[in-house]
Amino acid sequence: MSRTTDITRRGLGLGALGATMAAGAAQAQPAPNFLRGPLTIVIPYGPGGLTDVRGRHYQNHLPKTTGQPVIVQNVAGGGALVGANFVYSRPSNGQTVMIASTSDGPHAHYVLSPARPNWSWNDWWPLCMFGYSGLGFVSARRSNFGGLQAVIDRVKANPGSVTLASIGPGRLDDLYMLEFMRATDTLGKWNWVFYNSSATIQADLLSGDVHVGYLGVTRRDMIDHPTFDVLALGMAEDELPTENFPFRWPTVERVTNHKYQLLGAGYSATFIKANVPMERRNYLEWAFEQATRDPEFIRERTEYGEPPLWVPGAEAKRRIDALVAVVQEMKPLRDQWVRAR
Repeated sequence: MSRTTDITRRGLGLGALGATMAAGAAQAQPAPNFLRGPLTIVIPYGPGGLTDVRGRHYQNHLPKTTGQPVIVQNVAGGGALVGANFVYSRPSNGQTVMIASTSDGPHAHYVLSPARPNWSWNDWWPLCMFGYSGLGFVSARRSNFGGLQAVIDRVKANPGSVTLASIGPGRLDDLYMLEFMRATDTLGKWNWVFYNSSATIQADLLSGDVHVGYLGVTRRDMIDHPTFDVLALGMAEDELPTENFPFRWPTVERVTNHKYQLLGAGYSATFIKANVPMERRNYLEWAFEQATRDPEFIRERTEYGEPPLWVPGAEAKRRIDALVAVVQEMKPLRDQWVRAR
């Protein structure tokens, strides 16, 4: 494992992040409230998914601090790229933010998107990281695969017989999947397809058009879900939370007996344009912190299955910068695979 990767894994570790939620009281308001109308939270996916729910929980709690309503606007497409482009097109007045994750935020698209955006990662700023964003391999329960290893064995025995769906391209899922396929000697043996949202993957899992999906699983109703089986959790074995985390599925690392570099890099984050005036960025970070530390918000997020955490903007930027360095280091693997197709 490279030094850069080691820095990222330690920096984004769940234990380190969880500790920040309980450490210290929220700071005093750093700047005047500039909001004179609704704050818009852009969700770069359709309604009903994990990211959408995160935004709607904030919709209920941010107005307690800001005194202004919150509008949640779904702008789906391109694995979150369309939503990022929309937010970047808005005025730099602090009235529009985006909730995404460290799997699909603007940093990932800046490095990986086939369509080169007209902005760079330095044109963005993370206001905070506020929750876990666990992904996993999922199948329809009626498929009776018997676990991820059984699926891998089937792919090896009958290349092309198993359709695997992930969200993308341009997300870190591209690299997750490629690293996984290389480690299991199944690169080029899956029928791998891209989708715009977890909801559409789930629909096609039920119809049988997709056999396995790699999508968000950390919500409480996925435990003993009536129609889906989680075959393995895409978190690093040494990054699993030890408290308030009800999901006891085996990790991909445990199933495949391989240590991955990028699995487990997904955490919920709020992004804003970097050229929003500093005092407005500071106010918004403070407002999101008040909402995230609200006992009712903590209760709601914990009951949903995603206990909140709090990582402020400067620290979130440092950690995502380290992740970007890893993605750039691994990008040749993705480019090599694209050329081979």
